[in-house]
Amino acid sequence: MRTWCDVAFTPAEAAIRLTDAKRARGAEPGEVVCAVIDVLRATTTIVTALGNGCRAVHPVPSPQAGRELAAALRARLGKDQVVLGGEQDGKPIEGYDAGNSPLEFTPERIGGKFLVLSTSNGTKTLAAAAPCGRVYVAALANARAAGRALAEDLRAGRGRTLLIACSGREGGFCEEDPVAAGFILAHVRARLGLSETELSDTAKAALRVAEGAGRDLPRLLRESFWGRHLAALGMAEDIAFCGRLDWTAAVPRLAGGAIVAG
Repeated sequence: MRTWCDVAFTPAEAAIRLTDAKRARGAEPGEVVCAVIDVLRATTTIVTALGNGCRAVHPVPSPQAGRELAAALRARLGKDQVVLGGEQDGKPIEGYDAGNSPLEFTPERIGGKFLVLSTSNGTKTLAAAAPCGRVYVAALANARAAGRALAEDLRAGRGRTLLIACSGREGGFCEEDPVAAGFILAHVRARLGLSETELSDTAKAALRVAEGAGRDLPRLLRESFWGRHLAALGMAEDIAFCGRLDWTAAVPRLAGGAIVAG
C-alpha cells in the first residue's frame, strides 16, 4: 500500500489531517510521522540553537506558560542554565531574555543551556502535532535532511502516514511554510519512490508552490507578508538567514515535551 502524504497549512488543520490519515489508511495519530515547519522564524531558530550546543528546547504555547516553565527549570537546574526566549507579533516579549531570532542563539549564549521558547505560531503548531508518533522540526535550513529522516522512518515502519504541519500566520495561510513543505515532500518521494506515495490535495498544492518558488528564497521571504512585517521591525538579517537552504543535516525531534538535537 502506498504511503499517504498530507500537509496542514495551519495549526488548526493538523487535527483535520490526522482524521484524514485515519480515513485514508486507518492510521491512528501515534502512527503518523510529522514534520513541523515555521520558517519565519521558530523552527529555524530551534534548528540553529540546537546546532549551537543548546541541550534542549522546551516549546510553550503562551508567554505566561514560558515564564512558569522557565522558573520551574531554573529552580531545578540553576538560573544561568535556562534562557527564556520568544516573541509576540514578531517582537521580543517584555521580561524575556531573548527574542526569536536565530542569530541571537550563538554558541556563547546557548551552548550547554536549555531554551524555553514561546512564539506566535511555531510553538502552537508543535503542540498541535504532539499526538503524532514521531515529530521532527524542519525549515528551509534542513529541508533535504528532514526529507531523508521522514523517508527513513516510513520505510522502516516507524510510521504509516506522513504529515507536514505548517505554522502559517495567526491561524491563516502563509507562503513560505508550504514552500519548505513542498521541498521536504519532494525529498521524501524521491527516497520512497513516486509510485509508493499517495498525495492529498494539500500535499499536491505544497509541491506546486515549491516548484514555482524558484531558488531566490531570501527574496521570497522578504516579499511575504510576515517577511515584510519583520523587515519593518528591523529584522532583515533574520529573513536572509531563514532563507538559506540545506545548510545543516541536523533534524531535531520532539520527545517527551522537549526538542532535542537529531
